[in-house]
Amino acid sequence: MGVEEFDLIDSPSAEGFTGAPPRGGDRAGAIGGRAFRGAALLAVRQALISLVTVGGVLSLSLLLDPSDFALYGYVTTVMLLAAAVGDLGLGASLIRGTPTPAQIGGSLALQLAFWIPACLIAAIVGAALNVYGFSALTVTLLSAALLLLALQALPTALLERRLAFGSIASVEVLQRVVFVGVAVALAATDPTQWSIPLAGLIAALLGYPAVLALARWRWRPRFVRGEPLFRGFSSDWWQSRIANQLTYAVYPLLGGVIFTGTEVGLMVWALAVTSVPALLAPTVSRTVLPALARLEGVDQIVIFRKLLKALLLLGLPMAAAILVCAEPLTLHLFGEKWSDGIPLLRLESIATMLGLILTPCIPLLFLVHPARRVKHLVVAWTAAVWALTPVLALVASFRAPSIAQVIVAVAMLLAVDRMLVRRRDYSPLRDLLPGLAGVAVAVGAGLPLASQAGDLAGTLVLLAGVASLQLLVTIALRGGVDPRVLLKGLGART
Repeated sequence: MGVEEFDLIDSPSAEGFTGAPPRGGDRAGAIGGRAFRGAALLAVRQALISLVTVGGVLSLSLLLDPSDFALYGYVTTVMLLAAAVGDLGLGASLIRGTPTPAQIGGSLALQLAFWIPACLIAAIVGAALNVYGFSALTVTLLSAALLLLALQALPTALLERRLAFGSIASVEVLQRVVFVGVAVALAATDPTQWSIPLAGLIAALLGYPAVLALARWRWRPRFVRGEPLFRGFSSDWWQSRIANQLTYAVYPLLGGVIFTGTEVGLMVWALAVTSVPALLAPTVSRTVLPALARLEGVDQIVIFRKLLKALLLLGLPMAAAILVCAEPLTLHLFGEKWSDGIPLLRLESIATMLGLILTPCIPLLFLVHPARRVKHLVVAWTAAVWALTPVLALVASFRAPSIAQVIVAVAMLLAVDRMLVRRRDYSPLRDLLPGLAGVAVAVGAGLPLASQAGDLAGTLVLLAGVASLQLLVTIALRGGVDPRVLLKGLGART
C-alpha cells in the first residue's frame, strides 16, 4: 500500500477505528468523545438544514397548492433513499473493517454496475408508464438525481469511518441550501412539474464532487473477487436501511396510488414541518455504528445512553411544541389552504417522538444481536406499515399512513426494548420516561391555550413556552444530559 492510500485509510484522524479490539477505559473515553462530537456536529448541521428547510417549506407552501407541493415529497424521498442505500451495504463493510484500495475500488465498480442500469431502467419504465402522472422529463430528472446521490454514499461512508462529520455536515448543508434555493426560485418564476426535481439534480451535481474531494477520493473502479455484496453483515445492514427508508416512503409512494394529489401534498407537508426534530435522530444513528463497533459490553451502552439522552433533550421539546401548536401554527404561518393537514401534523409529531428513540436503537441492535434477526425485525416493521395503511384508509382516509406509523412504532419500541434488555440489560424505554413525562405535562398545559393564540406572535410565544416546559420537567426528572456536556462535545478536538 502506497503512502497516498495509507494517509486516508489509517490516518491519525482514524485512530482507534482500524478494527482492533478495545483496550481499556481510555480508549472507550476517546471513542466516546469522538462519537459525541460527531453527533454534536451533525446536530449543528441539522439545525442549519432545518432553518433552510423551514424557510423553503414555508415559501413553497405559499407559492404552491398542496397537489403541486407533493413533488417536494418525491424528491426528498429520492434523496433519503439514495443516501441510505446508495452504497449497497458496502459502506458498512468499509466502516467496520480496514478497507484496502482494492476493496474501495471494487466497491465503486459494483456501485456503478448496479446503479447505472437501475437508474436507466427506472427512467425508461417510469416515463413509459406515466408513473404518478409524471412527465418523461420529471422521471429523468429524478433518476439522474438518484444516481448521483447514490454514488455519493460510498465516499460519505469513508468520511463516517474517520468520524469526519464536520466535512459531511458542510456538504449536506450546501446541498440543502442549493436544493431549497433553486426550488423556491423556480416555483416563484415557473412552477412546472419538473422544477423541484431539477433543483434536486442541481444539488446532487454540486454535492457529489464536493464529497469526493473531502474524502480525498483517488480510486478507480475495478472488479475484485470476494466483494461482500448482497451477503453477510453488509447485506443485512443494507436491506435494513432499505426497509427503514421505505417505511417513510409509504407517504408518497403508496399514498400516490390510493390518495389524491392534494392529499399526498398535505401528507408531505406535515412530514416536512415535523422534519426539524425528526431528522435529529439520524444524526445520532450515523455515529453509533462507526464508534460503538470498536467497543464492547458496558462501554457501548454508556456511550449510547449519552448520545440518546442528548437527542431526546433536543428533539422532544420541539415535537411537543409542534403537537400543541399545530392549529395556530398552520393558520397563522402557512395559511388556510393547509388546514386539512392539522390532524396530520399532530399525528406526525407523535410519530416523530417515537422515531427519536427507535432510529438510533437500530444500529445498536446490529452490534448486539445477529444481523439477520435485526434485519427481519426492520423488514417486518416496514411491511406492517405498508399493509396497515390501505386498511386504515377505509376509515381514516389520508391520515392512514400516519396512524399506521404510530401503531407499528409503539410495537417496535416494545420489541427493541426487550431485545436490548436481554442482551445488554439496558432499557431505552427507561431513558425515555422523563422526556415522555415532560411531553405529557407540556401538552396538558399547552393545548387549552392553543385556541387563544390569535396571531403569529402569540403562536411563537406558545411554541417557546411548551418547549421550555417540556425541557424543565425532563431535567427535573434527571432526564437528558448536562448542557455543558453538549458544549464540551462541540469544542473537543477530533
